[in-house]
Amino acid sequence: MVSRHFKMLIQNGKLLTALIFSCFYAAQNVTIDNKSGYHTVVTYDHKKMEIGNNQNRTVIDKNGIQNISILYGNDKKAERNISLFLNPQESLTIYLVKDAIAFKGEKEHLHDYVYRGFGYDLTPKITEYQKYYQSSDAKGFIRTYELYLADVLKKVERLNSSPYGIEDIHYKEVEKIARKRWFFTVFVSFNGGSQLNNTGKELLLYYFEKYFKKNIATYSCDSWDQYDIIYKYSQHIKLLNLKLPKYEIVEHTDDDEINQYLPEKCQEQHFRSSYNFLVYKKDLVRAEKYKKILTEKFHAKL
Repeated sequence: MVSRHFKMLIQNGKLLTALIFSCFYAAQNVTIDNKSGYHTVVTYDHKKMEIGNNQNRTVIDKNGIQNISILYGNDKKAERNISLFLNPQESLTIYLVKDAIAFKGEKEHLHDYVYRGFGYDLTPKITEYQKYYQSSDAKGFIRTYELYLADVLKKVERLNSSPYGIEDIHYKEVEKIARKRWFFTVFVSFNGGSQLNNTGKELLLYYFEKYFKKNIATYSCDSWDQYDIIYKYSQHIKLLNLKLPKYEIVEHTDDDEINQYLPEKCQEQHFRSSYNFLVYKKDLVRAEKYKKILTEKFHAKL
């Protein structure tokens, strides 16, 4: 007869084996359910998979997927990018339904809030901020912006359904994305191009000292927000009396005064933005010139 002690050892051994197995084989499960009416191509971690209409595919990844791109019917304008914040063993289903995207699973509400770019809580407020700017009330502008940022971060914390709470390794990443979107609305609210009045100057100096000064010299423009920030401050560097690192100019243009403060990757982004704008305006002759610079000088893929 097997002793009770021996049975407990066996049971504990099985439990230990299960725990070890889960540690080594824990993986995210992301299912794409395509009812969009289009054949779609999903890209993640430099991998691609195709999903026909009314089909679904599941990606199991133990390394952790941070972002997926969804291309509808080979139409670049309809491409959608989705950030993921899943821990190992967590799962999420992404439903593609015509022009809509819905989420079901772990942190579904958080994923939905981030995917929509915090638009419900940030973008509609731009007109309110512009009133402060137009009335030269920099302090009111700053106070209101900081208040709405705090509201967004509180909502992110509330929607974060992870059992780890704010200690979840992905929570800080969501916070970072929230701040990126917030900075975008900050700059849009007083974007005067090459012109900057005293209120704009005060605001740019305030945000530079509080948020950007410490790290701007390390920007590589791997993200759109870094390019927007460093370009904005390079554009007004003399007026703001700032000091930024200088870089070798890859391709000389009329914008050398700005480009000299942009790292190579940021210079590439500058040409890419001009190229995309010219394509949008259907100015294909000038667009071809920028395409040649991007492919030959920056070895960019378009």
